Amino acid sequence: MDILRILATLGAALLVLGAPGLPSVLALRLRPLTALAAAVPFSLLMAALAAEAGHLLGIRWTLLSPLLLGLGVGAVLWLPGRRRARARSAAIRATPPAAAPAPAPDDAATPPVTGIASSRRGRAGALLTGALLGGGLLLLRVLPMMGGVSAVNQTYDNVFHLNAVRHILRLQDASAWVVGGMTALPGEETFYPAAWHQLVSLVVQISGQGIPLASNVVMLLLAAVVWPVGLMALMRTCTTAGPVGWMAAGTLAGVTGAFPVALMYWGLVLPYFLSMTLMPLVVVVVAHLAGLAARSGQRLSGVQLAVLLPVICAAVTLAHPQGVFVGMVLGLPILVWGTLARARQRFSPSAVPGPRLWPLTVLTVVALAGSAVIWLRFRPPESSAVWEPNASRKEAIGQAISLAPNATPTSVVLGLVMLGCAAAVLLLSRSRWLLAPWLAAAAMSALTRSTPVGDLRYLLFGNWYTDNNRTTAIIAVAAIPVLALGIESLQRWAGRHRPALSGPLGQRAAAAVALAVLALGMLSPGARVNQWFFESAWQTSGLLSADERALLEQLPEVVPEDAVIATNAWNGSSLAYAISDRQVLNTYMGFQAEPEVHLLNAELDEARTDPRVCDAAEELNVEYALDFGPQEIHGRSATYTGLNEISETGAAEVVLQVGEAKLLRMLPCRGTDGSMNP
Repeated sequence: MDILRILATLGAALLVLGAPGLPSVLALRLRPLTALAAAVPFSLLMAALAAEAGHLLGIRWTLLSPLLLGLGVGAVLWLPGRRRARARSAAIRATPPAAAPAPAPDDAATPPVTGIASSRRGRAGALLTGALLGGGLLLLRVLPMMGGVSAVNQTYDNVFHLNAVRHILRLQDASAWVVGGMTALPGEETFYPAAWHQLVSLVVQISGQGIPLASNVVMLLLAAVVWPVGLMALMRTCTTAGPVGWMAAGTLAGVTGAFPVALMYWGLVLPYFLSMTLMPLVVVVVAHLAGLAARSGQRLSGVQLAVLLPVICAAVTLAHPQGVFVGMVLGLPILVWGTLARARQRFSPSAVPGPRLWPLTVLTVVALAGSAVIWLRFRPPESSAVWEPNASRKEAIGQAISLAPNATPTSVVLGLVMLGCAAAVLLLSRSRWLLAPWLAAAAMSALTRSTPVGDLRYLLFGNWYTDNNRTTAIIAVAAIPVLALGIESLQRWAGRHRPALSGPLGQRAAAAVALAVLALGMLSPGARVNQWFFESAWQTSGLLSADERALLEQLPEVVPEDAVIATNAWNGSSLAYAISDRQVLNTYMGFQAEPEVHLLNAELDEARTDPRVCDAAEELNVEYALDFGPQEIHGRSATYTGLNEISETGAAEVVLQVGEAKLLRMLPCRGTDGSMNP
């Protein structure tokens, strides 16, 4: 039965992540791999736009809304594309046969096609192998650390994310303003990036399964499928890599615990995690914009780029605004590299007519100036920049080069492999531009670990609250393509000196090297420390114990649908909203509320002796309370004093108990007017 539940949830997640965007990617006539990768940001954008439109028009939130919007957008994109295709066909028929064009510079450096690259089936097999190895090994590593696909992450932010999904389902409204309003005063709405919650809410609707399971399946699907596919799409559409490089990029998707593994336990900042899984596509569109994408049949056309650029950027931003700053770290060095490369080409003595320099120069200058303004204008306040450095400068450099996750040891061997692959890309490849975002991400990773608290740290990393885990994750996006292209470049170099290594034998050897590098990353000292962090965030009981979860799963049998339960978000009892589908007094640790709510949090146990408390409970329809004991996350204890002794003061009686976890029903009390409240 558990397998069927998981399969139902997986099918629903695939539908939600792919179906709304499918008409658009088909209309754009993208190559299959690019279309597969681009379907996710298109679907995300359709869901976000449909949610806001539904909020304004009063339309109930279901998958039908993003599906219809996706069909409409696909139709708009399809008609012009069809006309262009007809025009091209007519032009080809009218043009007499001509000699084959000379190979482009990128293609001139590519050796003869042999081995797995010699057939369409071989190329498809390489991509499939990379996806299966990268995603499959990542799942094999992560699932045991989670303790099961239905487990509840025991961290601070997860209370908000799970309850926000229930908030959408309860109100049938998925607007980002509604999600933000969950912790605001009644009637007041605030913005919160809600793309994650919109997608998961649709998965729950379609599958009929619980919110923790749906959230975990979406997270695993993004990590094990969307992330490696995005990396392979980057390699295929933008670089001179062949099938060996594509396969290596997918295989190495989990080589560093900095991403996606670290962001699957830290926080748990799922919206930022969603944004980061789309980052390879940001590199794809920026590389095309800078004129650096390798000349091949996979290269995006001008029309495809004109559509994908705003869609991908909007999807990343809506997933989490910090994705904008990640895009700057990765994208600006690519634009600068492209501008310098075009200037060198333009002023070279042997220059041949090519793309004009000034449009890209203007674009780069505008992007740099605009990014500086956005960087400074949209930083969170300095009071929220609370994370401190945790390494010396020397240690931080070693950690960055060896792709070590935050607060974990350096791996000398993996660092040497990284430097070797970077040298191979520089000396043996024409896609040297990949080094620009890697150097920027490595510098970001090293500096964020070691820069002392102060104005400089806030200037550089305040956009991420100076959170080392968020900034060190960026290096994975840039380093994995360098590793993959470096491995293939070395194989090609070896093939030129040893012809036997240019065919299947050399390609199999390169694949084995990629697996060996993956093993180095997964077995490194940093990975072992990372595993401890991961398991402590998933397999402990700091937020919710097994008994407490069992009690929450039984609540719907006891508590009426319209009743409100007094809860404490710090000890996990507020997850009754997400897991039990029952209204709770406090949905999250940080919130705004009426004075009556704060009164009950502090003095609910005095309802039989304090008429003010009795009236407040009656007004807010608080009929039940959960007592999960004094233990809370982050070392806190008994934050809401009104729940600590409620079963001992006579204000409530126990009606359900599992282990030490108790559900209590409020007893009748006398209000300020002297009457008894039931």
